[in-house]
Amino acid sequence: KWAVGFVCRSHGSVIPKAAMWAVPSSIFAIAVHALLHFEELGFSTTLATMIGDNLNNSQVWTGYNFLIAFLLTFRTGQAYNRWWEGGTLLQQLRGEWWNV
Repeated sequence: KWAVGFVCRSHGSVIPKAAMWAVPSSIFAIAVHALLHFEELGFSTTLATMIGDNLNNSQVWTGYNFLIAFLLTFRTGQAYNRWWEGGTLLQQLRGEWWNV
């Protein structure tokens, strides 16, 4: 009688939409990882050597952190502006109710 069937339900769930973005990104990340560590598996490739030699891990980490920080700052600013606009509209509504 606990009705836990809603857990397996896909109607109204964000999981299919999130999976559309997560699955291709995961496949791409796995492919890049396999390409960069191809030599460790006993294979030899010039592309993996070229990428590994020219791209330092600290450069990747710096670029990733910059991108995340930029996106986080931008999204937080947008959320704060929406919250502030909602509070302003709520105060206007409250003022109109009391001025009736």
